[in-house]
Amino acid sequence: MAENEQPVKPKSKKMLFIILGVVLALAIGGGAAYYFLVMKADSKSAESSKPKVPELQIFVPLEVFTVNLRPESTEPQQYLQTTLNLQVPSEEMSASLKARMPELRSRILLILTNKKASEITSVEGKNALMTDIIEQLQKPFSGSETEQKITGVYFTSFIIQ
Repeated sequence: MAENEQPVKPKSKKMLFIILGVVLALAIGGGAAYYFLVMKADSKSAESSKPKVPELQIFVPLEVFTVNLRPESTEPQQYLQTTLNLQVPSEEMSASLKARMPELRSRILLILTNKKASEITSVEGKNALMTDIIEQLQKPFSGSETEQKITGVYFTSFIIQ
């Protein structure tokens, strides 16, 4: 051996493991970012492009309501005759409402007789009346703790005389 040659030091494997660990962590982080940013966005757009299945529309027709309206100060007694249909999400809810028809009609009658003709002749007044009916009918019936699910109230006849 020559005098100026020094013994060769073995290379440290520790530095190699650190570099491989950093590269592996970056690869995993990049893959996770790609998945959450690209793949999730694709799945959301695929879901939104699918045609939505319309909810089942079940209507419960109610008999005609004829009520005295609350009197106006200058008007003679006025009457309301209306027919409505309730929209519910399931056949079970429809059957439940039909079984409770006397209580259901009573709630609606109390709402209608508490209105003045001037309050319900406009479109806004009719919309407010529909909201009142939905709120009252969704409350649990006597002897029951479950709320009804009423998704809509539709007037099929509305006459004020």
